[in-house]
Amino acid sequence: MRNKLIWLIASRLTITLVLLGTSSILNILTPVADLVNVFIGTTLIVGLISIIYGLAIKLFSSYAIQAYFQIVVDILIVSFIVYRTIAIEKSFAALYLVVVLAASIVLSRVGVLATAAACVFSYLVILLAVYYGFAGETTYLMPEQSAPLYIIAMLVIGIVGGQISERLRSSNVELDRAAKHLANLQAFNERIIESIHSGLVTTDLSGRILSFNRAAEELTGFKASQVINRHLFDIFPEVRQEISFEEVLSKPKRFTVVCASARGKQMHLGMTTSPLSGEIGDMRGLVVSFQDLTEIIKLEQEIRRRDRLAAMGKIAAGIAHEIRNPLAAMRGSIQLLQSELELNEDQAHLMAIVLRESDRLDKIVSDFLAYARPAPINIEEFDLTSLVKETVSLVCYSAEYDAKQHRLVTDLPSSLQIRADPNQLRQVVWNLAKNALQAMPYGGTLTISVKLLGEEDVELRVRDTGVGMKPEELERIFEPFNSSKQGGTGLGLAIVYQIVSDHKGQISVDSVPEQGTTFTIILPKARVLHPIDTLSDAK
Repeated sequence: MRNKLIWLIASRLTITLVLLGTSSILNILTPVADLVNVFIGTTLIVGLISIIYGLAIKLFSSYAIQAYFQIVVDILIVSFIVYRTIAIEKSFAALYLVVVLAASIVLSRVGVLATAAACVFSYLVILLAVYYGFAGETTYLMPEQSAPLYIIAMLVIGIVGGQISERLRSSNVELDRAAKHLANLQAFNERIIESIHSGLVTTDLSGRILSFNRAAEELTGFKASQVINRHLFDIFPEVRQEISFEEVLSKPKRFTVVCASARGKQMHLGMTTSPLSGEIGDMRGLVVSFQDLTEIIKLEQEIRRRDRLAAMGKIAAGIAHEIRNPLAAMRGSIQLLQSELELNEDQAHLMAIVLRESDRLDKIVSDFLAYARPAPINIEEFDLTSLVKETVSLVCYSAEYDAKQHRLVTDLPSSLQIRADPNQLRQVVWNLAKNALQAMPYGGTLTISVKLLGEEDVELRVRDTGVGMKPEELERIFEPFNSSKQGGTGLGLAIVYQIVSDHKGQISVDSVPEQGTTFTIILPKARVLHPIDTLSDAK
């Protein structure tokens, strides 16, 4: 209605100016000064009320009332023009038809019929006034000739215009309803796209990105504003090796690719590409959906690792048991020979090597048995902070620790009472700390921290600044006999893994070559018994 009122104001000014020009031409052909004066005055009035109408549209929202008011004022203005022009033998009664047409655009059917009736009534009043001499002396009387035609035209236009107005209003309602339905459907589709947890990207035929949903932003770290109109391969360069646009535009394809996020994090993405079709089935581009499979792949690796460890553990338990008995007999025999025989220096040296290596074999077997057949968990309440401090103190007296090169830092709460197996957790801290020191042969910093996660979970973190590990070393780090250190059995971390698993916990490793390694252990439902205060302790 607001737009219609603006159109009505503009049309009124245009018609008024046309009438002013017409009256000027008629005045030239048949000079009638009063005719020009009438339209000059009318133009000024219309210009003034148009300004008032424009202000009313901006200040008030009752547009329907304004429409009726403008039509009433138009009838009065036209009646004034017709009254004055009849008196000077220049009738402009056709302007009533214009008013009825204008009403059919801005008013309802009843309003249009009322406008037509008002125009007929006003015209009849003017004719009667002229006929009976109320308009002054005039020789131009038109009731017997064109007046009936004008009246019939007003009524016909009123009826037809009312029908048109009603249909136009119904069409506008249907159009508004359809527009709202389309907008709701579009908003619903957008909500679906934004609500799904899979990343969704659409491109054109050249590979330029057209859309990038919220899940894609969260998974990749890129904002939609950063990637729109960029090529798909600019955001996922590794995908270039997996697909070609000619191939994926003809049929869907699934694959897994390792990509880097905006923050440089490596992600395993499971992608599905399929053609994007238009309304008539023509190819418009490409739809790429993807999910972050990083955690799933880690779980798969964890399962494979557990399977390998379980199989190796069963075999190792049997082999270790069979080796230990003859090994003890061999060592006992060597010791007996050493005590009864007189050996020279070389023979005594060889005998010492045999005993030393048999001791080393016995230690390997013992560690392997401890890994393959761990002792049952003995749950009890203890202070984890005190346990870590005691273990760190023992580490300072180990052969791996060099006070001149190594620095030990602890970040521990003042007290953290939990329920777990203290002996096994002490072994975890001991093994991780010794491995960290061995990974820093030229010195570095070992940091051990403990903190509470949520209400029950406890996090133990051991970090070194040593040589780090390569990805292929990380893959098999917790497998027994997987050691890169000279003289190592490769059972320390396997035992740590077994202990953490028995406590239903999780252990993860982050390592960068030449930058260090971090072991993070999370013990779920450790049943923290008392609140804690965090402090830092450095040695």
